[in-house]
Amino acid sequence: MSRQDVKGENSKNARRKSAALAEERKNEHLSSRALVYDYLQSQMKQGALLPGSVLDLKAISQKLGISSTPLRDSLIRLEAEGYLTIHPRSKVVINTLELADFPFLYEIMGGLEYTVIAASMEAYTPEIVAEMRRLNAEMKEAILGGDMSVYDSTHYAFHEIFFEVSPNIFAKRILTPIKNRLWDFPRKNFVQDWYLAAVTEHSLIVDAIEARSREKLMHVLKELHWDFKYNERHIRKVYNLG
Repeated sequence: MSRQDVKGENSKNARRKSAALAEERKNEHLSSRALVYDYLQSQMKQGALLPGSVLDLKAISQKLGISSTPLRDSLIRLEAEGYLTIHPRSKVVINTLELADFPFLYEIMGGLEYTVIAASMEAYTPEIVAEMRRLNAEMKEAILGGDMSVYDSTHYAFHEIFFEVSPNIFAKRILTPIKNRLWDFPRKNFVQDWYLAAVTEHSLIVDAIEARSREKLMHVLKELHWDFKYNERHIRKVYNLG
């Protein structure tokens, strides 16, 4: 191999090594960003970070062992999803969930979930329907047993089926942060009747899907399950909104 060939090969190896290092740093950054995002979400869900709380950014960086860049990126994402507000050169505050937010959020949830399900109603096989009924039965058992962690995970799984059957990435990007905001914010009171009513509504959703009835589906989603007025008295009590 000539000197020129050796030089060329060394140059290629250097570029490969540089590209590999850049990819490694990128993956490390993305991993750190996801770590921060998941940590802050879990802290809010557990009630360790309450609405109105001011984040101690230095403490979070030290606890997770990450730099300010992935922390900043995660905060920007959480702000975009409505969890918190960044006050430049001042503080970062966890947002409160106000009663006035619910009509807007419920309207979006009802409308988009209907659209996603109705678009692929014929794709719901007997096996999928049976899985939805199984999850709903598990939800009811968890509610009666007072195990809200099981209820929450099963509830998420039930609603995620809509996107597994009809993988509309745009609708999912809109609805996921709304669901997280509604379901991850600390609930002040446990109202068993409300959660049991949701189980009944889930059954009606499955019935409508099984019957291929868009009319029944619209009724249960937009006039019951995601209708603010229908749920207002329970919302006020669960979220302690007066």
